[in-house]
Amino acid sequence: MSIKVFLVDDHKIVRQGVRAYLQTLADITVSGEAASGAEAVTGVAKTRPDVVLMDLEMPGELDGIAATREIRKAHPKTQVIVVTSHHQDEYIFPAVRAGAISYLLKDVEPDELAAAIRKAAKGEAVLDSRVASRILQELQGIRKDEVNPFTELSEREFDVLRLIAAGKSNSEIADALVIGESTVKTHIGNLLKKLHLDDRTQAAVYAWQQGIVRRGK
Repeated sequence: MSIKVFLVDDHKIVRQGVRAYLQTLADITVSGEAASGAEAVTGVAKTRPDVVLMDLEMPGELDGIAATREIRKAHPKTQVIVVTSHHQDEYIFPAVRAGAISYLLKDVEPDELAAAIRKAAKGEAVLDSRVASRILQELQGIRKDEVNPFTELSEREFDVLRLIAAGKSNSEIADALVIGESTVKTHIGNLLKKLHLDDRTQAAVYAWQQGIVRRGK
């Protein structure tokens, strides 16, 4: 049975190149493609692919990480392979936590990409060596002297931190996340403790410095 693959990248020429290669393979079929996270969520719901190749930086409210999270939540049988040019912590750990089974860089060889797709369809993971090295370092505690927000904070604490960095008040954060102000205060207290910060101003600066909030996002 052919493996159905859905392509997600905001650059059409990238999608065309990957599609052209995959169409030469007898056991892989391209079921659709999207240029944004929102289009990906809709397209996956319609085509129900086995594997999604997901870029991370895309226009619109849903980037690749958010789209991965929504796809995995709605379609747990669909596996997501991240294919990106970024191998920094701010991309790796959120993508893995969002549910991506594999993480590859865009300099991956075509046959390696095809092999990763076949493995993903069987529930097996493939990581670029640079990405695997960072994950192993984290698991082995090599950087215990440094706090890694991408592994220490919960998803909701991340949401709160992003909104703090955007200059939102507690009431505005509560409205945005549909939670109570007391819950917001609890999350802020927890994230400040985890990150060894004194107040929300330091938290906002930290978020920008660590790339948790990026320009143009």
